[in-house]
Amino acid sequence: MRKQKAPSENAQVTSLHFAVSPQSCTIHKSIAADLSISPGELACYLLENGLARMGAGEEEVAPSFVPGGYTLYPDEKQKTTSARRKRSKKSQQPRSYYGVPREVVQAVLEKSKAIGVTQGELARYLFERGVARFKAGDLVLEPVPVQQIATLYPEDMGKA
Repeated sequence: MRKQKAPSENAQVTSLHFAVSPQSCTIHKSIAADLSISPGELACYLLENGLARMGAGEEEVAPSFVPGGYTLYPDEKQKTTSARRKRSKKSQQPRSYYGVPREVVQAVLEKSKAIGVTQGELARYLFERGVARFKAGDLVLEPVPVQQIATLYPEDMGKA
């Protein structure tokens, strides 16, 4: 995992799009709010942690073959094709997590190509596994407060 550092002006961050259920998105946002961190920072940490676990051999990722390619969610693919039900537009839209550094997005892309699944599917898998590990108590997140900057105009703090 990369070493945590303060965001700088020249740090290249981007957004990462992947589809998660509205319930997972709500859980993710509540965890981030409880920890007083941004959802993007939490998503980045979960992705980095999952990639590190895959690299260390602690996280087994085995895609299954289905007609049309490989997937990490074979049961889900079969359910959607056989049920032929219409999903709401909100559940079809991918969520965007801003603040994920380009090197993390690139690492997810490279790993997804190596195992033969899409980038969004691997990101979703790592994200959901990370949330599940956190809820089970296997992943401990301890955010560190960042020192506030000094200002000569404290009355202007918080104004846009």
